[in-house]
Amino acid sequence: MRTSFVLIFTFLFTMGLFAADEKNEPVSQANAHKLNPDGSIGLIPYNAKQQQKIERIGKEVDDYHAMINEKVKFLSFEKKIKDSRYGQVTSAREIHLPYEPRYVMHSRFVMKLKGGGGAEGGGFSLDEISFWSRKSLTEKAKDPITTYRELKNNTSGGVKGLVLSVRTVTNADDNTLNYEFEKIQSPWERLRLATAYRDRLREVARTIDRYIQAKGKLEAKMVSESILEVSVSGDFEEP
Repeated sequence: MRTSFVLIFTFLFTMGLFAADEKNEPVSQANAHKLNPDGSIGLIPYNAKQQQKIERIGKEVDDYHAMINEKVKFLSFEKKIKDSRYGQVTSAREIHLPYEPRYVMHSRFVMKLKGGGGAEGGGFSLDEISFWSRKSLTEKAKDPITTYRELKNNTSGGVKGLVLSVRTVTNADDNTLNYEFEKIQSPWERLRLATAYRDRLREVARTIDRYIQAKGKLEAKMVSESILEVSVSGDFEEP
């Protein structure tokens, strides 16, 4: 009887861990309180499934970097690159969640480019891309607080160069914390951060595609209207 109970408990516990992993929930893989000899927090390694995911995301990130880099030629041709940078911003939006104070959010992305001075496309290529946000409380009864967040990465290889910076500014303090991707303890949070970066890259690629598409539509509209005007006329005669 006791042996059966142990087997049943072991089976349920194993299934619970498996289910948690399937739902992308954090699974304890090592001692969360482990420290390195220098006193820094010890990293929890990926399990096999997480390792496959991070490798896939890294490849997708490289693909998006290459895709965006190809579109830099269009931006250079349109003379949209200023001081080796190109970026876009979002309109400020006020957000009010239940049981949370009101705040205003601003966002932008900036592409840092290298090269330039070449013939075709200006010779620019993508060097670094960052996503930036500013969150400011608007509740009058609350102490003013503004939080700046920046997620940036170079294009040298997947997600290894990811860095998250969080700056908090109040009347009494101005504090910045930096989190390097490969030094974040939780494998689940590393995966989430890499996934968020990949998704934002996809948005950037689509944003530039919409710009290209709009440019093509405007050109088609102008040509169509011009064809109509030059095609419709009265009888010609000497002036």
